[in-house]
Amino acid sequence: MADEKPTYRIASIPGDGIGIEVVDAAIQVVEKLAKTLGTFNIDFTHIPWGTAYYKEHGRYVSEDCLDTLRKFDAGLFGAVGAPDVPDHISLWGLLLAIRGPLQLYANVRPVRTFPGTKCPLNTATEGIDWMLVRENSEGEYSGQGGRSHVGQPWEAATEVAMFTRVGIERIMRFAFEVAQSRPRKLLTVVTKSNSMRNGMVLWDQVAAEVAKDFPDVAWDKMLVDAMTVRMVAKPQSIDTIVGTNLHMDILSDLAAALAGSIGVAPSSNLDPTRKNPSIFEPVHGSAFDITGKGVANPVATFWSAAEMLSWLGEKEAAKKLMDCVEKVCAAGILTPDLGGTSNTQGVTPGKHNVLARMESTDLTSGPSEIGSLTAQSNEESQFVGSSSGVYFINTVRQAFSRNLDTLDASSGQEFPQPEDTLVGSDGSHYGKRSAPSSVKASPMPGGDQPFCQWEYDPAMAAILGQAPPLDTARELMMVYFKVWHPLFPFLHGPTFLQAMELLYSDHRKSHCIPPLPDHRNTCWTVIFQCVFNLASHLRPDLRLPSESRIESSSNMQSLLSSLTFRNDLSSLQALLASQLYLVTKMSLRTASTVGGCMLRSMMHAGLHRCPFRYRELSSHDRQLRKRIFWCAYAIDRYLSQALGLPLGIQDSDIDVCAPGADEIHFPGSHRAHSLRMGLSTFSLNDRASSVPESSADAIQLPAEQSASHESHHNTPSDSEPLQNKREIAFASYVESGTLTGRALELFHKSILVRSIRRSSVLFLITDVHKWWNSLSMDLQTLNPPIEQDTMADKPFNFGPFFTVLYQHLILLINRPSLSLSPSTPEFCSGLQTCIGAAREILTALKAQVDAKQALFWPGFLSAAWMSGLVLAFACQLRQYVLSKGLREISKCLDFLHLMSPQWETAKNCHRALTLLSRNIQHSSTVPTLHRPSEPPLSRTRPEDDNDFDTRKKRRLNSHPVTRTSRLGSSSFEMTYDGTVHPSDNDDDANDQGLGVQNMSYSNDIQVSNNPSELAQGGTRLLLSPNTIQSPEDRLFFLEGSSHSMMDFDLNMVDLLQGANFDNLFDMFGQQYPSF
Repeated sequence: MADEKPTYRIASIPGDGIGIEVVDAAIQVVEKLAKTLGTFNIDFTHIPWGTAYYKEHGRYVSEDCLDTLRKFDAGLFGAVGAPDVPDHISLWGLLLAIRGPLQLYANVRPVRTFPGTKCPLNTATEGIDWMLVRENSEGEYSGQGGRSHVGQPWEAATEVAMFTRVGIERIMRFAFEVAQSRPRKLLTVVTKSNSMRNGMVLWDQVAAEVAKDFPDVAWDKMLVDAMTVRMVAKPQSIDTIVGTNLHMDILSDLAAALAGSIGVAPSSNLDPTRKNPSIFEPVHGSAFDITGKGVANPVATFWSAAEMLSWLGEKEAAKKLMDCVEKVCAAGILTPDLGGTSNTQGVTPGKHNVLARMESTDLTSGPSEIGSLTAQSNEESQFVGSSSGVYFINTVRQAFSRNLDTLDASSGQEFPQPEDTLVGSDGSHYGKRSAPSSVKASPMPGGDQPFCQWEYDPAMAAILGQAPPLDTARELMMVYFKVWHPLFPFLHGPTFLQAMELLYSDHRKSHCIPPLPDHRNTCWTVIFQCVFNLASHLRPDLRLPSESRIESSSNMQSLLSSLTFRNDLSSLQALLASQLYLVTKMSLRTASTVGGCMLRSMMHAGLHRCPFRYRELSSHDRQLRKRIFWCAYAIDRYLSQALGLPLGIQDSDIDVCAPGADEIHFPGSHRAHSLRMGLSTFSLNDRASSVPESSADAIQLPAEQSASHESHHNTPSDSEPLQNKREIAFASYVESGTLTGRALELFHKSILVRSIRRSSVLFLITDVHKWWNSLSMDLQTLNPPIEQDTMADKPFNFGPFFTVLYQHLILLINRPSLSLSPSTPEFCSGLQTCIGAAREILTALKAQVDAKQALFWPGFLSAAWMSGLVLAFACQLRQYVLSKGLREISKCLDFLHLMSPQWETAKNCHRALTLLSRNIQHSSTVPTLHRPSEPPLSRTRPEDDNDFDTRKKRRLNSHPVTRTSRLGSSSFEMTYDGTVHPSDNDDDANDQGLGVQNMSYSNDIQVSNNPSELAQGGTRLLLSPNTIQSPEDRLFFLEGSSHSMMDFDLNMVDLLQGANFDNLFDMFGQQYPSF
């Protein structure tokens, strides 16, 4: 039948060593692919040829091996060779015994950089993408020759290389056809005709003859020894290579290593006439040193299998398999030879997972366009994305490259840079003379030129204040780098230290050029003032002079025009510093506005693309760009959750490896053909190294002190793990931001597209727990042991911070379920989970206070506020022990009171929670009404909820109510040094003696507007038991024969009405400043 699926018969020849493991893994993947696509069938037949067969039968293959193989459509081979058998016996006994007689004369090896591999060439900025063609049936491996006088002093051996015209012509024609099919249409013929004057001369002559039939293919000739140099020095000048059996045997292995790893290189032994089955194999050997350990890399065999499918005509399946392999490797699922931790079977299920999501009718070949990054001086870069057409322009330009080069030389005109044909001039790239005077670019120091004196920008100082005295500045700097820098390391400590020394060192001015008002001064002024004011926020006892204080957060927006004019790192650091300051002052909307401008500037600078793809960037700048990006990312996630806004940048738009994780990118990995880099970016490491030794007033960062101490105990090879250790808090916080973003995307998208799957919720909860369980013990310990004599120098303990962060994530995930009907299991489970999280938050906050550490992050306020609300809500529903809940609510009030001097919002939260606490206390003293005739409430919803809907539409009588409010005395006291200390007051002291007359009402009663009805009830509105008809009434009456009468203080009623809350359920649906 015409519609019948083809079935391919494949000979499976695992051979020896790891060949058995990788072939088995490849068969699993290919069979899964065939089943998933459903467009073909594939049948593998095992053939046991190899060293074990040799030891049993005295030969590597059966006598009828050629006839056996001719029954199949293709063969998948593993590896051959064993330590106890000479290599020439195994090679000639198996592979060469098949290749020659079956006339598999074309050996093809594609070579390109691969996700998960790192190219060792600094000349391959655009990656490697070569196709190597090897003559596979004659030449040096023709097997002609012999030995004579064996064992005698005059023993001789001959190895005859056989070259035939037919053999050379067919491989040349095949190679030209391959080159013709590739975009560059470029072929290099490798030879050694200068010394091999017979066979290689014929090789060159036939190549020239065949070339006449391919006028559209540009070709050149290269001696094999010179070719090795060219592959290293000028890799971009190579596309397709053809050579003899021996030469290409060597060059193909070199090419694979230059691309990153021989462990991912495939090989195809082809009969282009298709009279015999072709054999496909990985390039690597049998590797008996790792055999049986399960760590062999199967990627080369997967790639070989993809080449086999393509040869059989299943090009779509081959493309899908390669896409799958690259996605898994890019995700970091790698074997140890590529720096990963997965084993052979660990990589194989990864392929299965990707293949399982494939649908043959939905997948296209996939676009491969990428953007362009242009790095300029002064740490500035500009990015143009692929949707602009920049990649296509380069593709067209490349197609005309040879003609354009000649035309440019003759006409004196050059083809414009692609970016210049797409993006108009905005003053930042073409003419800096159009920039405002306050942001004019000045030459940055480089090489051995000293970092010149700088001073505060007067325009910025008028907004942000003047620099404080040196002693105060030194103390504030130490506070900043101890508390803020571990979480937000967007500054380079040594550079900041040097800039500070230069700012306060008058004697250095004579050694430098006069300072000018430039963009660097503008950025550093903003950075320094934000750092000083951030630290002063934690240490008010240092008494920052009034002229050095930032008077109004609203003035920060006026900085945007100066800081967003250029897309350099200094501008982004200044924007981040100002945004962090605004966040800590709880000017969240202004911080969000600054963040929006900053995120766009970062994208213009290309920081959302991994800097490790671009070799022209210095190692220091790559690390700093990553840190700047992830700091902005983490703050964006916090602000999006706190303000209830969409995420500023989606995870799907990010191509930057997470901090602390293995770097999976490398220069050229995007296979770009058009990367254009300008002047080398200035390295802050070079700048710091050019500074003379510090004076007597030199300042040393706390992080640098510990780093210098650790450096004596670490070898250079330990530097990377040490760097990861320093960034552990930063990396952990960024990961929590990712989880927060996922929660927002899951629960708080537009209701038009919101779709919450149970599996998605479970996966998110699992990942939150996994993140917490994987944290370092240093970030989970609430009360680390501290020696008394080291109190002053002790590191900041982030254990309470991350505990609050974790528990608040639990609240964030479970809080939406508290808007459901109380009769649902989701509500009941979510409420109890939130109660547990709230209690853990209080424990962590107490640990923070007991350790005399400042409550530095606004998320502490949100956590305390939400914890109090959860406990109050649970008490209101009688789902938590009242006496216990009131004690814990009192603790929340203590923390809110403690934070009131820092944030005005804390006072509002304190007032609201005080009202709720009073109401709970008052309601607990109201006598209960026993209704023995009333049956227990069912958890099922009544058929008619009209009465409940009517009750929900109540209106409150707007009578003036006397309000009396007293903030209870805090059980903590604030001292002048900015720390907090527990007082001797009892936890319950704040909730005693609240002599306030309350008017109570039920949430589920329709209140009349008739004043006489209110008068009949005195000062209290009582609920009629007969109105309870729905399961939601569990909010106000316990199941069973008795129900409590709920009383609300009308102060609380006004609070809820003023905030547009219909009831407590609605309060939990609101976004509030949070982690």
